[in-house]
Amino acid sequence: MAPPLALRGTTMYSFLLPADPAALTAICDQQLNAVTGATRVYRPLMPMVAIVCADVSRSYSETPPDSEKGWMGERDFGIWIPVVADHKPAWYLPYVFVDNVAAMVTGREVYGFFKQTAALGMPASPSAPGAFTTDALAIQHFSPESRAEVMRLLTLTSTADRAGRESRWGAAREALDDLRDGLRDLHGQAPVWDWKLVLELLMMVVKGDVPMVFLKQLRDATDPTKACYQAVIEAPAHLEKWHAGGFTHPHDITIADTDSHPIVKECGLGGYSLRSELGFWCQIDFVMKPGVTIAER
Repeated sequence: MAPPLALRGTTMYSFLLPADPAALTAICDQQLNAVTGATRVYRPLMPMVAIVCADVSRSYSETPPDSEKGWMGERDFGIWIPVVADHKPAWYLPYVFVDNVAAMVTGREVYGFFKQTAALGMPASPSAPGAFTTDALAIQHFSPESRAEVMRLLTLTSTADRAGRESRWGAAREALDDLRDGLRDLHGQAPVWDWKLVLELLMMVVKGDVPMVFLKQLRDATDPTKACYQAVIEAPAHLEKWHAGGFTHPHDITIADTDSHPIVKECGLGGYSLRSELGFWCQIDFVMKPGVTIAER
């Protein structure tokens, strides 16, 4: 589908986890800075990632003739890393799972989202019981005899028996204030954090544009060790309307140990069984705007 892409009636959950900054730096170097070189250097903004689970009621192109063809629903679960380059913060997604082939193809080929298809389960609403689950094609241990199989890669389960933060947001500004306080309560005034940039990243939600960065690449058909095309793309997700939001209860998180999806190792997480003490949800309408090519080769 041609951008811009409208995503209406989106319910999005975000669960924050501490992460090793050395691992996050390695992802930036291997997947972004290898293409940009010295022209723009991406670094982790803070030692943290977010697991983001989104349910989109209605997704469609705003550009004719694709805008006349119809719409679809989709779910997107992914790992989001806050990064910074040239004093400007953004989000980079090294893992994204979607339950819709059209969303996978559009995300990969237009922007460079690293998407793969999966069966994604989630609660019916922020107040409903249930777990977030990701079942995708994977290989547990690499060997010539290993068969790729669909397996459970991620599970997030609410610990509703534990006290959670009580808050419900009617506007994005309320969310900004509460999230700022929640981050400070959780991690304190950590000296490795640039709080000015952290607050700027949160403020961008209020302003309406959430910057994202992607690695867009295609394997070469002649030399399979190379890419025939690589580009770093930046594009904003523009918030059009805020409906509601609030904190979630803490969630227990289980991540599978697989060679094909080394999520824990690559993202510098603390293990395969984790707890997110700070999470939140929001219901929004937004538009994925066209991207800008930062560097290509």
